[in-house]
Amino acid sequence: MPASVIGIDDVQKGLSFIDEDMYTRIKTAISPLMRQVEATAKGYVPSNTEVLSGWSKPISSDITYRPFPKYSEDNVRGGIGYKEGQNRLFKNGFQVENYVYNISAAGRIYETAGRVNPEGRAPFTSIHEGGGVVAYEQERTARRKSRSTRSYNSNNPFAGYQFVTSMPKLTQQPKIKGVTGAGRKGKGRLIYKAWAKDSPKVYDAILKAITQTADYFNDSTELKSVA
Repeated sequence: MPASVIGIDDVQKGLSFIDEDMYTRIKTAISPLMRQVEATAKGYVPSNTEVLSGWSKPISSDITYRPFPKYSEDNVRGGIGYKEGQNRLFKNGFQVENYVYNISAAGRIYETAGRVNPEGRAPFTSIHEGGGVVAYEQERTARRKSRSTRSYNSNNPFAGYQFVTSMPKLTQQPKIKGVTGAGRKGKGRLIYKAWAKDSPKVYDAILKAITQTADYFNDSTELKSVA
């Protein structure tokens, strides 16, 4: 005797409703919060007088090589923005993309300098008997760390150290339950610092949107007793 299964269409419609409703709620909830991340990041941009003086000086027109990006407060702040990515619905789910970007070369340098070498990979030094200090390059390999005896070929061998240590410490996103951390790549001074400050609000908004969808779906499908 054939069995008849009923309610499949209703379940599929319900699942589709959940996806569409949750997609809309999440998209609506996080957009203003991501704009706040953008605004917060712009607020962390230092002025031209707050970075090393040589970084903000005009670049000479006589040089024949690609210069180190000049720092400009206006350019760095103007290079930070917010964009809504490819927000799309699929048959089995959805994708919501919202991100804050930094397109300024100097801004990206300020953001991430010191991630790999917190002190700018300063060379070690040797004081000679006749007086004076000579810098030597420090070599690193995957298996070992060693010091070479090759003289550091630079007009200012401590430039990296001075450059990185003149900036504020890198900020990392705090640990949030259920969220995988970004590790070293999640550290920064502008956007990543702003994200570390505001990301708990974003995750809370996402969870709230999911809960609202579940509650709304349950309320709308609940069987009502008739007196």
